[in-house]
Amino acid sequence: MAKHFHFKKIEPTEVTAFESTGTNIRVFISEEEAPNFIMRRFEIAPGGKIGIHQHPWEHEMYILSGEMFLLTNDGEKEKLVKNEFVYMPPNEPHGYVNENEVPVSFICMIPKKNH
Repeated sequence: MAKHFHFKKIEPTEVTAFESTGTNIRVFISEEEAPNFIMRRFEIAPGGKIGIHQHPWEHEMYILSGEMFLLTNDGEKEKLVKNEFVYMPPNEPHGYVNENEVPVSFICMIPKKNH
């Protein structure tokens, strides 16, 4: 059955893994609802972050609003802005930080089979 709704109808959950701060997640399409992919929306408040981490699955991201930095294990920072996308390969160390005065939001898709 098709699913249609507004994202604000899904309650956000605080993200605390990987020393994350000021970050929440809304799971749009869960493991139970779809056979192949899980779709989530993340929001990082000004000054918030998702700490550097890695996992054995790929993921794809689309920046909906705001700006943030992609962090690497080597301490490098790459700016990400609205309407850009990211492909993160499996096992690649990465994190995100919002150093701006407005929230940033993005969609992130991961494969169900590896989650």
